[in-house]
Amino acid sequence: MASYDHTRGEIVLRIVYDGLGTAGKTTNLKMLHAAFLSRAMGELVTPDESKSGRTLFFDWLELDVGFVGDWRVRCQVISVPGQFVYAHRRFHLLREIDGAVLVCDSTESGVEQGAIAMTFLRQALESLGGAAVPIVLQANKQDRDGALPPEEVARRMPFEAEAVVPAVASTGDGVRLTLFRVLDLARSRVRERLAGGDPRTDLPPRTESAEALHAALLSSEEAGDSTDLVDALESAMALVK
Repeated sequence: MASYDHTRGEIVLRIVYDGLGTAGKTTNLKMLHAAFLSRAMGELVTPDESKSGRTLFFDWLELDVGFVGDWRVRCQVISVPGQFVYAHRRFHLLREIDGAVLVCDSTESGVEQGAIAMTFLRQALESLGGAAVPIVLQANKQDRDGALPPEEVARRMPFEAEAVVPAVASTGDGVRLTLFRVLDLARSRVRERLAGGDPRTDLPPRTESAEALHAALLSSEEAGDSTDLVDALESAMALVK
């Protein structure tokens, strides 16, 4: 959900890059940070990264992404951990977002995993009240042998995405276009919501930092908060059977 930072005087959007492990989520954020270095508001943050380089909590990148009307917009771009053992963290990170990118490995096995991730994403968003959140499907790793074309990757998904973008995130191909597509959709929702209004009064406040989000995740785990997570996981895992 779009929000407003009263301290900095900016509309804040939150975009989440979702998908199962090794699909290329962190690679996307690294490439975005390199491509938009002049627009980056700080470094790429990865709390408690594993020794193998796998994301355990999230990757966090803040970008200056222009304006909605006369109001400057800051985007919090976040990637989730892909392993199912950390599904509760993914579920938490999908709360109150403005758009999602499902990163999918375009090989046969990658598309099968992508279908599971898409089901989890849709089920989680619906249970969190975010059924209308736009999703962009990134058909990643198009350079792999046997990679399916983007249209076929989209056809094999259990739910339709608002846009499909071919990509090779490791070289940066399609990375910026993916972000542009999801940002366009997110900004359109903000414009509709404001409809000439004032974000200072019409949007909820938000000042959350990467450190605060990390702390909130740890607190949520200590409290055992997993609202509707079991249903979302069961729906996704049903595709494996």
